[in-house]
Amino acid sequence: MAATLLAGRALPTVTRDAVAGRTVSSEAARAAVAELLDEATDEVDAAAFLTAVAVGGASPVLVAAAVQAVLAVARPVAWTGPAVDVVGTGGDGSGSVNISTLAGLVAASAGAIVAKAGNRAATSQCGSADLLEALGIDLDPGERLTELLAEHRFAFLFAPALHPALRRLAPVRRRLGFRTLFNLSGPLANPVPLTGRLVGTATRQDQEVLAQAAQLLGYRRTWVIQGFDGMDELTTAGPARVLQVDGGELTEFTVDPAGLPLRAAGRAELAGGDAARNAVLARQVLDGTAPAPLLDTVLLNAAAVLQLAGHAADMASGIALARNAVRQGAPAALADRLALTPITPAAGTHPLTPAAATTPITPENS
Repeated sequence: MAATLLAGRALPTVTRDAVAGRTVSSEAARAAVAELLDEATDEVDAAAFLTAVAVGGASPVLVAAAVQAVLAVARPVAWTGPAVDVVGTGGDGSGSVNISTLAGLVAASAGAIVAKAGNRAATSQCGSADLLEALGIDLDPGERLTELLAEHRFAFLFAPALHPALRRLAPVRRRLGFRTLFNLSGPLANPVPLTGRLVGTATRQDQEVLAQAAQLLGYRRTWVIQGFDGMDELTTAGPARVLQVDGGELTEFTVDPAGLPLRAAGRAELAGGDAARNAVLARQVLDGTAPAPLLDTVLLNAAAVLQLAGHAADMASGIALARNAVRQGAPAALADRLALTPITPAAGTHPLTPAAATTPITPENS
């Protein structure tokens, strides 16, 4: 039975339907999430809704509605060219280095335009924002986002800065202490109109939900992957299941590293640490001095980004392109250029509150 939408009271109506296990229509879901983001919404109602959805499981309809509602009030990014994103949901418990962020930098240095969404760590020691900050890269370049994409082919989209409407929910989400609807919708809520995206998930259920949500949203050239052994990245340890969304079509295939020129890596060889430790490992990856299993894992993910960006015909050619960029020092040079750009005021004068800056609305482990 579909949800019955009460005038002006979508949130409690959909909350009750979620508790009862009833189907929620797209219209009701969009109205509920829009109400959730409204400053006038009571925190108790917000917490009840987020809890009900978390317990019952977020449906593709709810995830797609959350993406639409968040994007409707996101800070606009005036970029009309091609761009791809590479992001993971986190939650795989691997403690790995920031593979997606490094893959994005390598892919950008090899020709792709990467609008990398991310945030600070919540469940890990080092999120994508923490790593880039440790490398001296500005987290909130404001109006210079389009300039960075045009000049350097890489820009970081810091979640709290691009999605200010979610700041008011930060205290509620921290007190709940579990993953909510926005941890799933975040990877699909990049405000740049992307022409491709690589989304990593830790569970089969998350993969199915995100792929179906991307299908509902009409996204093109989107890979939703579940890596080997529960990783939310492509890894060289074993095959990854990929759900590809391209407009209305959803297809499935496998990326098997066994047939590619790569060295296998176990979880221990991908392990990271805090921001300082991950920055050291990042520098080694970017300048090509990292241990081969770690470097090759990053190259595998960069190859997927390059393929989605239209710069590689297949994974093998993408790996060759990414490896050649590393050999030429291009990723390290890109990181150096990004670190030389002006940095916005320190934390004490930053327009974002500390609470907002530490609350994840997109995955942090990437």
